[in-house]
Amino acid sequence: MLHPPYTLMVLSFVVMGAALSPRFSVPVLIATLAAYFLGLGVGAHFLDQITGMGSRYVRHWSDRALWVGGLAGLGGGIAIGVLGAWLVVGPVLLVLVAVQAACALGYPLAPIFKGVFHRDSVFAVSWGSLPFLTSVYAQSGGITVPALFFAGGLAAVAVAEIRISRISRRLRRMAREREDTRAAILESGPRAYRRPEVVLQALVIGSGLLALGLLAARLFAGV
Repeated sequence: MLHPPYTLMVLSFVVMGAALSPRFSVPVLIATLAAYFLGLGVGAHFLDQITGMGSRYVRHWSDRALWVGGLAGLGGGIAIGVLGAWLVVGPVLLVLVAVQAACALGYPLAPIFKGVFHRDSVFAVSWGSLPFLTSVYAQSGGITVPALFFAGGLAAVAVAEIRISRISRRLRRMAREREDTRAAILESGPRAYRRPEVVLQALVIGSGLLALGLLAARLFAGV
């Protein structure tokens, strides 16, 4: 349900933002990770599974349970953001929270929003740039020009991730539905079927290791 490649990559971007921020607080990082885990990891993925919305690959949850889980997860993430704005950072954080919430609702619920939010550009911002920038702002109360360049790079990584994921899903679907496609895949080698998945895994693992490296450098700087 949590679609680990997307969730882990988003959380990695959150860690990168905190590690590269001018100021750094472990409690703020934990709160930001919790907000994104609930809002995107849980909320957006549950909403994506509702019948007629996105890729319905989980069959044992009812639509009612998916609505409740999705909205509860998104609501939990928003609540953490609002508390952070009130207690720590200030009201400007609410702008980032509002944009992120709109994307987290609009992208998976594409039919309801007429597909306005279901675009690669929205995914790049919502799952790439915003987690990083929100984390930077939550830590320091500001966003620097270098942070904007870094956020642009992460947006490109997010686009690569979603497009590779689509290729992987398409290959799986074609192999299930068409005998000739399955035969062609087998003839091209036993690993051909998994090549897009390997690339996706490399992106996720690389992002995670980079995030851990930056965090370790920040935590142990000067030690």
